Order: sequence, then structure tokens, then C-alpha cells
Amino acid sequence: MNRIVMVGGLVVVAGLAVAVYRAKLGAEETQGRIDGLKAEVTKVEKEIAVLKAEEAYLTRPERIGPIARERLGLEQATPGQYVAPEALKQRLGEERLTLPPTPEAAPVAPATDGPAEQ
Repeated sequence: MNRIVMVGGLVVVAGLAVAVYRAKLGAEETQGRIDGLKAEVTKVEKEIAVLKAEEAYLTRPERIGPIARERLGLEQATPGQYVAPEALKQRLGEERLTLPPTPEAAPVAPATDGPAEQ
């Protein structure tokens, strides 16, 4: 009986040793994946920083201005082209845009304020 308990104990200890070893290997593998992802994040962050610097360079007004003049024929805005919102209403004469009715739309009768007359 003593021998059976001893053999059973050795089997349990051996099983636990194998389980601990497998857990250790799994943890090392997971840590390796985490380190790889951290390295990838660092690499992507550096690429983003480079792209932001390139965007800042490419969108500088002193770079875009000559290209717009040469290729598109655009010129800088003159002070006469700027209009205050108040002056814009006067300049447009407070006109409202009216669109012609579409052929498929039926004419709508004007609305009245009171009851309909008979």
C-alpha cells in the first residue's frame, strides 16, 4: 500500500512538473509576441511621425503658391475680393433664389391664413 501511494505521488509530481514547464513555455511565447507587437507599434509611430512631417512640408503656403500659379493659373486673393457678411447682404440685394417648378411636381395652391371661403 505504501508503494502505491508513493508511485501515485511521483506520477502527480511528474504531471505537475510537466504542467509548470508547459505554462512557462506558453508565457515565454506570449511575452515574445508582446515584445514583437511593441516593436511594431514603435515602428508605426515613427512612420506616422515621418508622414506628419512630410504633410507639414507639402502643405506649406510658400510651396503651394507657386504650384497653384504655374499649373492652375491661380492668383492670390486681393483685398477687394473680401466682403464682410453685412455688406454681402446689401450687395446681393436680399434677393431670394426661386427655382422653376419641376415638370413632375404638381402646382401647389397658396396657403391661406383663415378658413377657406366658399
